[in-house]
Amino acid sequence: MKTIKYFATLLMMFAFTASLNAQVLTKDQEKAVKKEVKAMEKEGWKVKPGSLSLADQIIRSKQAENELNADDNEKWIIGLASSVGTIFDAARTQAFTLAQGEIARRLKTDITSQIESNLGNDQLAQNGAESVAQVIVTSMGKSIDQTISRPRTLMECYRDLPNGKVEVLMRLAISTDKRDALVKNGVERARSEYLRDKVEN
Repeated sequence: MKTIKYFATLLMMFAFTASLNAQVLTKDQEKAVKKEVKAMEKEGWKVKPGSLSLADQIIRSKQAENELNADDNEKWIIGLASSVGTIFDAARTQAFTLAQGEIARRLKTDITSQIESNLGNDQLAQNGAESVAQVIVTSMGKSIDQTISRPRTLMECYRDLPNGKVEVLMRLAISTDKRDALVKNGVERARSEYLRDKVEN
């Protein structure tokens, strides 16, 4: 069972990387990446041995930010954070947690907004839609936490600071498909609760 999960994870990671690498950079984009790499290297940023190069990570990160679907909607929700620690692992864990937190905030905002919109289309009073949406999103806390528990790592680099500490920078992403699934579930719950309250009152 563990072997199956391991290969499934590898397959998902490969598909994610392949989808990003499928895009070809224009000359202007290549210049922008080289400029950013040069600036980051000047600031002391580097990657762990065996990791993707700084240039490849920047390309992967930018492609995820710019990748659009047929409806011109973002495919990824991205969180960026850095943290300073006495050792690499501690700084990385904190940066990872902060980036996850940024994704969670964006995710909750998106879900609340979309649930409000859907309920508004159902001709619920605007104040009622906002109130119901907030209650539903709050109650979905565990589902939201599970959704962001395994984000994709777009960038992971670090630099040694003059005071002997290390700073880690991380950029994480989750698919908006996951958000849309949560929105659908939330809208269904909100509608059923609204209808139930209406019948009871």
